[in-house]
Order: sequence, then structure tokens, then C-alpha cells
Amino acid sequence: MPGATRSRAEIEADVRRLGWWYQCFELPGGVMTSPGRPPAYFPETRWKLVEPFVPPDLTGKTVLDVGGNAGYFSVQMMRRGAKSCTLIEPYEEFAAQARYVADLFAYDIEVIAEDVHTWCLTHDARFDYVIFLGLFYHLKYPGIVLDRLAEMTRELMLFQSHIADEENPAIGSGHASALDGDSSFPRLAFIENLYKGDPTNWWLPDAAALDALVRSAGMNVIARPHPHLLVARPGDVPGKVVYEKLVFPKYRKPGGAMHPGSQRVEPELWERLIRERDENQSK
Repeated sequence: MPGATRSRAEIEADVRRLGWWYQCFELPGGVMTSPGRPPAYFPETRWKLVEPFVPPDLTGKTVLDVGGNAGYFSVQMMRRGAKSCTLIEPYEEFAAQARYVADLFAYDIEVIAEDVHTWCLTHDARFDYVIFLGLFYHLKYPGIVLDRLAEMTRELMLFQSHIADEENPAIGSGHASALDGDSSFPRLAFIENLYKGDPTNWWLPDAAALDALVRSAGMNVIARPHPHLLVARPGDVPGKVVYEKLVFPKYRKPGGAMHPGSQRVEPELWERLIRERDENQSK
């Protein structure tokens, strides 16, 4: 049984040692990773939307989980018998959590702490299932990552992004455009500075853009179980060209961390999140 060698008290101590958890889910022994109060979230809610499109038996299948955080979605795929899972997570703190979760469940999940851009552009492996949830809008160059992931997908991609809607209006200069309101021109709003106080947000697509982006990568959209979520299969994917050398630009937001490369959460923010978690647990 997963986690059988660790007591509930030991797992609870490990969870606290690993700091603040963005993904709130249940570990062996009934231990929850966090109280789940925002900005943390319950990935099970998102999983229930895509679960109907994932076969119950994934025996022999390989999985790529980009921006996988603490590994909840990788665990769900491994529970269905997947052969292996590769999880790419740029933040060292969350990668450490994912490694712990993989070890606790005794699953073959390879956790790599690396920038998703550069990993996708320096690897040519292919996977049966690709999980691309909650990361697109955090990428400076999201289109090229989507194109690479489309080529890496053999059977199915799960794709999710926040979008501009009534709750999250598109970010613009305030100048009218001839394209405003024209659904035949899907749009991405570029975020130069901060959006909702988060320096990792770079783009906000509108509702039409999600389908268009996936189609332009050569994928066929087979379902949209939520406005922010698509399920797609490979269609006419153009393929790839392999060069001997990659030269990639460094980038950052004003005053923000330098990319690409593995990242660490800003220490003051990490300490505040842990403090708020402890305060919520004591109530």
C-alpha cells in the first residue's frame, strides 16, 4: 500500500517541512497537503472535468505533465496503470513536493526542475498523453511550447488556460481596434507588468483563442468540458526540425526573476504563504 511505511504523523510532518502547497489533495493516510484556501486550489475539481476523456486503463502508456506542480495529475494517470510519467516543474519548491509525492505513492514519476520552454526545445521524446494545465498563460513564448507539445503527443492532450471573459476582461491599451468584437480574429492580451499581482502571468487569451491555438498546432479539439479547458487529439501536426544548438533569450518582468532556468519562489512570499497556511489551520 502506498505510504504504508510512514505513519500519518510522519507524513503530516513531511508536508509541513515541504512548505506551502498550491495543490490541495489527499495523501496516503488521509493527510491533506493544505487547507486549500486561495491562492491554493483543489486539482480534483479540474480532474473531474477531464476524467471522462481518460481511459480507465492506461497500461503501458507514457505521460508528460508540464508545469505539474506537486504531481496530482501525474498520480491520477499512474493510478490508471500508466507505465511512466515525466513531470516538468520550473519551481524547485514544487518539484521537491512532486518528488515526495511520487515516492510516497511509489510511482515511477520522473520530476525535472527546469524551464518548460527550454526543456521542450531540447528534447524530442514523444508521449501518449500530454497534460498542459494551468501553464500556458505563465509562459513568455507559449505558442512555441504548444507547438512542441502537440508534436510530442501521440494520443491525447489536456490543455487549460485562464481566459479573458466577463470576470477577467482582456488587457489592452484602451484604444479601439477594427478587430474588436470580431470572433474571426482570436486574440491574446500581452501582460507587460503584473496581472492580479502575479509576475508569472504573461498572456491572457480570449475564449476563441484557445481553440484556434490548438488547431494551429495541428491538433483536433474533441471536447471543451469547461470554457478554460480543451481536450485534443493529434491531427495534421507539421512535425519538427532538429538543430544542433539552441540559443534562447533571457527574459524577466521589471524587477522580477530572470528566466529561463529553474526558479525559486521569492522568500518573503514563501514565508507569507506558510504563515497564512498556519493561521488558517489554527482557526
